[in-house]
Amino acid sequence: MRVTTMVPDMQYGVQQSQQALSTAMQQLTTGLRVNQLSDDPAASANMVRSLAQAANTDQYTSNVSSVLSQIQTADSAISSIVTSLNSAITLGTEGANSTLTSTNKAGIATQVQSILTNVIGQANTSYQGVYVFAGTASSTPPFVAASSTYTSANGTPATLLT
Repeated sequence: MRVTTMVPDMQYGVQQSQQALSTAMQQLTTGLRVNQLSDDPAASANMVRSLAQAANTDQYTSNVSSVLSQIQTADSAISSIVTSLNSAITLGTEGANSTLTSTNKAGIATQVQSILTNVIGQANTSYQGVYVFAGTASSTPPFVAASSTYTSANGTPATLLT
């Protein structure tokens, strides 16, 4: 082998070694294996995919947090409604007693009307300006009291207290 043919090969080898040293120094100083897309296109593509997945995960987490608060608001409203309805059942049982005076029955009716008002208020619960139980029509209250009058069992009209 002649020396003249070895020189270009040695120059090429030195250049390759310098390039490898430069790349290693850059990786060492930055702490990153891939500093430019051209360093490793496959790793760059994986990194882009990972960043997109991380962004999606962050968005899902944000959505879940928002929905969780809305569900907790709805759960609280439902718990209050159940408590109110149990009170109404108790009052209805008390009102079925034939020994009550009309004043006592009127007092029970007042309490039931108050419970109805509370239930309607809870059923119209909103979270961040959106009515929780309104379905797709979330900008208008879903429940409105039907009437403020009723007819008693003997046919006499009466007005409910509001």
